Amino acid sequence: IIHPVEVALLLSGMQMDAETVMAGLLHDTVEDTDLTFEQVEGMFGLEVRNIVEGETKVSKLPKLAFADYADEQAENLRQMFIAMTDDYRIIIVKLADRLHNMRTLRFMKPEKQKKISRETLDIFAPLAHRMGIWQVKSELEDTSFMYLYPDEYKKVNSILNRRRNKIVDTLDHSVKVLKETLRNDPTLRSQDVEIEVVGRTKEIYSLWHKMEMKHDRNLDHIADLVALRVILTPGDSIVKATQSADSGVWLCYHVLGLVQHLPNFTPMPTKVKDYISFPKPNGYQSLHTALMYKGQSVEVQIRTAHMHTVAEYGMASHWAYHDEKKRNTSMDLYNTPWLSSIKEWQQEAVGSRDFVDCVRRELLGKRVFVFLRNGKILNLARGTTAVDAAFQIHTEVGLNMHGVEINGKPVPLNYELQNGDVVSILTGEGKPSTEWMQYAKSRSTRSKLRAYFRSQQNDNVLKSGEMLFFDYLSNHRNEILEASFIEHPFEVPTNADELQAFLPGSSRYDDVTELLNDIGHSQSGDFLRQKVSKIFLVPASALQECDESRFANITRTVYASQLDSMSFNGANEEDDSDSQSSEPVSYGDVLNGGQAEFADSENVCYHCLPVRGDAILGTRHRDGSTLVHRKECSWAQEALNTARFPSNDDSSVGEAVELAWPEDEWEDNTSESFLTEVIIMSVDRKLLLADCSVIASQNSEILKTGSSSSNEHCILEFLVRVKDLDELQNLMDKLREVNSVMSVERRFGSELLDEKDL
Repeated sequence: IIHPVEVALLLSGMQMDAETVMAGLLHDTVEDTDLTFEQVEGMFGLEVRNIVEGETKVSKLPKLAFADYADEQAENLRQMFIAMTDDYRIIIVKLADRLHNMRTLRFMKPEKQKKISRETLDIFAPLAHRMGIWQVKSELEDTSFMYLYPDEYKKVNSILNRRRNKIVDTLDHSVKVLKETLRNDPTLRSQDVEIEVVGRTKEIYSLWHKMEMKHDRNLDHIADLVALRVILTPGDSIVKATQSADSGVWLCYHVLGLVQHLPNFTPMPTKVKDYISFPKPNGYQSLHTALMYKGQSVEVQIRTAHMHTVAEYGMASHWAYHDEKKRNTSMDLYNTPWLSSIKEWQQEAVGSRDFVDCVRRELLGKRVFVFLRNGKILNLARGTTAVDAAFQIHTEVGLNMHGVEINGKPVPLNYELQNGDVVSILTGEGKPSTEWMQYAKSRSTRSKLRAYFRSQQNDNVLKSGEMLFFDYLSNHRNEILEASFIEHPFEVPTNADELQAFLPGSSRYDDVTELLNDIGHSQSGDFLRQKVSKIFLVPASALQECDESRFANITRTVYASQLDSMSFNGANEEDDSDSQSSEPVSYGDVLNGGQAEFADSENVCYHCLPVRGDAILGTRHRDGSTLVHRKECSWAQEALNTARFPSNDDSSVGEAVELAWPEDEWEDNTSESFLTEVIIMSVDRKLLLADCSVIASQNSEILKTGSSSSNEHCILEFLVRVKDLDELQNLMDKLREVNSVMSVERRFGSELLDEKDL
């Protein structure tokens, strides 16, 4: 009976509400006796039952002293974090329970002492710190430290004992001088305020941890080894005048000015911290400054009585517990944003160990504070990057980010944020890339990125299905109109709105989006033919026969173009072997007096589709216009032969003209683009068109697509716009990297191009 009574007394000392104190008294009853949760609810109410039930669920914790703790133990810890998100009073009861257990730990075996101390130091002390319960946090750390590191504990104690006299003298003198200064100040004397000055030395674990982090065991280098605390309690007149918990705040800044001018003390201006204007995430508020007295640093903390209560008891001192009307309106008062993030993570399908590690790292670990340009402070886990900061501001900010500036200077997106950084997120044309998943350290950021990529994939699937279906209808328009058994006249649809009218009654689809999604997911020629056959009442055998014939024709065309390319290259090699010069072939001896003219990029031959960077030749017509051809174009070769071997017959293709691309426009004219067609041969698979479409759209502008397939292989055609030959080559290289793609070729001219594309 002693343990539950002591837990209840601890909760009462934290000024918790009646329900929490009762739950502390009853927290072991259901587990240790025949009492049921229903009986607890019947005798003490639903709130008490919920707290007792939540605390009971998390009563068994993983043995964190060992790296290989079992999955079921990690699941227990996961359940504890999830349970406390509904009502943080559950974890306050758990902290009181753990605090009394630590006070009685001396009666347990050494092995048990170390196991309990390890989980206390790893989980419960950080939880108490995150919730702002300083008294509990300090005692849990010091007690755990004593059992986990007994030798280090003795060493630190020994160091403190050797300096005890100097520390006590500094502390006593500092308290005396500060009290006298405040008592004699006319401004404070004229105010209705009670002033308390107390001194303390730094806690043992905190002192050891700071020395270990700095690799320095010199106590003179620890700024807050000796600390004074000034607590201002405003009288009724000030409270009534301000009507808020902020009463007396201005007095804190007044006291700060007095502290900076204490006689015989030297202020340390770089040590001033304003946690009143910029509170810590757990609600802590205070002014901090440091003074130097005879070589000993003295920290001074200045706060109001209300701030002091929050500093000592944190979330346990929440105003909601003292406002009965508001406390009864919503259980949201017992939740906080950082606890809510645990609920978000719980919705993701992650393993228990990953979940626990994420909570320990991102919520209970060290924090970093950065500023936005508007002065707002972001509180992030240490190690987070600029990508995390962008998504912390707002999801849309992250999704539209194209750059980031830290302290006014551009930095890469994977820049690790440091305390005090001023972060400026540049938004506009940006969009996430898969590399961001490597940069993001926060689970919340990675979750938002995954959702975005899933959405993009769904959009690509829909777009892929739309391309496949309407390209198929366009290529088979005549066959569909001839073979269809639809009795009334109709036109083959060219867009989703027109297709919608054909769906009711002809298939199981009522929504055209659902149909196109299924086609995009399937990527199957048989599936596509089946849907076209049902919707337009066309025999499937007729469509299949047409597809097989078209596939054979395209295969022969691609093979022939490859042979032509090999033949042309071979001819060049023969020419090169006969020539002693490595300079490119020039026709200046027979064309326009040896002076090359600049090519007009808007007047190109659509039989060969030249692209900036191609070797080109021109043909001038009677109207004075000059058409740009690829050197291999049959029309260009005919004009060249006519120039070399003149005849009386007028050439129908025009006069051959030597052309060159204007170099000064190559980089400056970004609006210039050229049509070209790419053919992809691949092993057929699902989502092939979607994958290739993503690459093509990222590296060019897609105008039209075509596709055909056999039982195992597939041919995709893309009519695209590119800036130059380098951009085309880059596109083809990227397409060759797509899984299952066998070859990527540039078509000479185009089979997809029609007049409306010109």
